[in-house]
Amino acid sequence: MRGRRGRVLALAALLASVLPVGGRGEGMARPAADRFLAARPAAPGEGALARGLEAIRERALGAHVAFLAAPALGGRGLGTEGLEAAAEYVAAALAQTGLEPFGTDADASAPASWFQAVPLRGFEELTGEVEVRRQSGASLVVRPFRSGIDCRFAPHPPVRLTAPVVFAGHGIRDAEAGHDDYRGLDVRGKIVLILDGLPAGRSGPEAALAARWAPADAATRWERRREVAADLGAAALLAVETEPSGMAPPAEGGEGFFLPFAREADAAPPLVRVSPALADELLAAAALDTGRAAGAKPSELPGVTATVQIGARERRVAARNVLAILRGSDPALRDEAVLLGAHLDHLGRVGGVVHPGADDNASGVAGLLEIARAFAAAPAPPRRTLVFAFWTGEEEGKLGSGFYRRQPRWPLARTVAYLNFDMIGYPWLETDVRELLTALGPPAAESFLAGLELRDFVAPGLPPEAPAVEVALRRAAAATGLALYLDFTDGRDGGSDYREFARAGIPFVRFVDNYGPWYHQSGDTPERLDLGVVARISRLGFATAWDLANPD
Repeated sequence: MRGRRGRVLALAALLASVLPVGGRGEGMARPAADRFLAARPAAPGEGALARGLEAIRERALGAHVAFLAAPALGGRGLGTEGLEAAAEYVAAALAQTGLEPFGTDADASAPASWFQAVPLRGFEELTGEVEVRRQSGASLVVRPFRSGIDCRFAPHPPVRLTAPVVFAGHGIRDAEAGHDDYRGLDVRGKIVLILDGLPAGRSGPEAALAARWAPADAATRWERRREVAADLGAAALLAVETEPSGMAPPAEGGEGFFLPFAREADAAPPLVRVSPALADELLAAAALDTGRAAGAKPSELPGVTATVQIGARERRVAARNVLAILRGSDPALRDEAVLLGAHLDHLGRVGGVVHPGADDNASGVAGLLEIARAFAAAPAPPRRTLVFAFWTGEEEGKLGSGFYRRQPRWPLARTVAYLNFDMIGYPWLETDVRELLTALGPPAAESFLAGLELRDFVAPGLPPEAPAVEVALRRAAAATGLALYLDFTDGRDGGSDYREFARAGIPFVRFVDNYGPWYHQSGDTPERLDLGVVARISRLGFATAWDLANPD
């Protein structure tokens, strides 16, 4: 998981998703008390479900984590031998369960293997520039702007394009809030300039839009607006960055990655974060600057064109998802599947220092392996089919899951839910839970916390309107005795692989525990995990998948 820094920012993002924001299915649309399930003794278990829960053991989880987060694997960075070794380990573990391989080699006609090849490209020495051309009276003004000073380029394949420029306000299109910056604008094939922040107005759209359009992380902040521009056919997006630090290239430098079909029409347009000075040059044709533009109507910028050029040195990158399948037993339901996933990669070496990624995400991989083993050992297959996926390239932009979404091994139209396991080994702290309860109101913090062991508190995320998934979670909580807070979100801009499936309209559950202080640090090591928490969330995930795969 990438994009938020530490436990405090994670909690802030969680609170932003649940405070009242208006709109159907958002915020406090239902009573707060209905979103909490207090801890209770696990329901007396019997039968296959109970045996599956008992089969998930801390010792096995710890062995998986110890291998995946070992120094020899070098932090499982994308394109490294360590990540390839991790993929081979997972495939071998799946083979021992007796599950069926569900990947393919590069040749789709080849027999199924454990691996789905993901055709990535790596690029180094990313360079770029933006050139602005506009008429000023009888003169043509041509101004070049340099990367790292006036602009910063998000990872994208090399490209050069020239197109007219359109000003689209804050780049927000939100039907629920009744706000559309693109109303009356044709941006097809054009470069779109947008402002940071939120629109102001007497009706207070800031409150209604904040949770969905103003997350704390800058990269996430622009992602949803980029998606809107892509849907409308924009050629590129210029986003005004008001923080000077936003112009600087990443301190670590290094290699970026992209999918080759990012050159195709379904790809997001190039995103360039630009300085106010660059934006002012573009807006001058409309007698505006960035300050006054915040209150101006979106419009064409007459006589203004821009050239966006991105260059890089490219190479092919070996990358693979690992896929397995357990086919359903019910003739009426086996053509439907529940997809379960966890990302296998981490950051690798940063500044020459290995980042082991024990919690992020050896913990999720370990949990999913044991869930798969528990299902495979059941006396009978589930009624629906189960597909188990171990994704590559999550840290670099959800690349493995993004490729699967475009090239699915099981039809997305017949995928009833996606369960995501990412960072499930660090328990919540009492201060965090108390702050969450205080912000939301009832039930009272003291009554909810009474008798609660914080290791038993889990806050799974799911869409606001996914009744079957919500019922499955509630039943899973009863089976495992865990205390739940149901965090409703649309997931389309989420920080892990569930994002790809939310964008495809598939109901999801985000299984994640708290952010440890060593998140994305070299200190994310196996000895700092709470394997008891890993086991409990894995059992919760197993019980949820069991309910979805065996509907009443």
